[in-house]
Amino acid sequence: MTRLDAAGQTLAESTYQALAAMILRREIPGGQVIEERPLCELLDVSRTPLRMALSRLHGEGLLERLSNGLYIVPSLSIEEYLQLLQLRRLLEREACAAAAGRMDAATVAGLEARIEAMAASDPLDLDAYFALDEDLHMAIAEASGNSQLRRLIAAIRGRVRMCNVNRYPGRFRENCGEHLEILRAIAAGDRERARAALDTHLTHVWEGFLEQITRR
Repeated sequence: MTRLDAAGQTLAESTYQALAAMILRREIPGGQVIEERPLCELLDVSRTPLRMALSRLHGEGLLERLSNGLYIVPSLSIEEYLQLLQLRRLLEREACAAAAGRMDAATVAGLEARIEAMAASDPLDLDAYFALDEDLHMAIAEASGNSQLRRLIAAIRGRVRMCNVNRYPGRFRENCGEHLEILRAIAAGDRERARAALDTHLTHVWEGFLEQITRR
């Protein structure tokens, strides 16, 4: 019989989710080799569900395998980060266009309310800010109606979070305004406006990141 955890998930699934979250939050940093015994103790699981989770994470690109069979968390460079941003632009602007007129009104209203509250917040809650950013962009991918596009966007956004660069809020109030423009274009069913709004937003993300690294 398949063993379930308290939430009704299989141990392999809950172990996978826990490890994926640790990698994406960089609690297991890039360049670190995965050691099974400490992780089994930390997650209170046997090696079988752990190895199933590691194999799945490897298949999704969140882990790499060394020649000795051990897994390692990839360490991604600034150059790779910029390449991923280029991919985000290509994929997400098309998702925006496809989502135009397709996102349900309750989702739009809920995201708008959260963005407006975030723009007015002081001090800024960074965790809430980045969670909202993720929710917005993935809601757009979902509303595109293209499951393969959504899967690719989710994978690329995950890789972006793994990059060895500091996440910073930058011009967060301006970002909130750009997010609202994207949502309103989608709600209006205007494909070209939505595509352009997303393109403008990610151009500013790109420029802000380059400005940040030139100040180092």
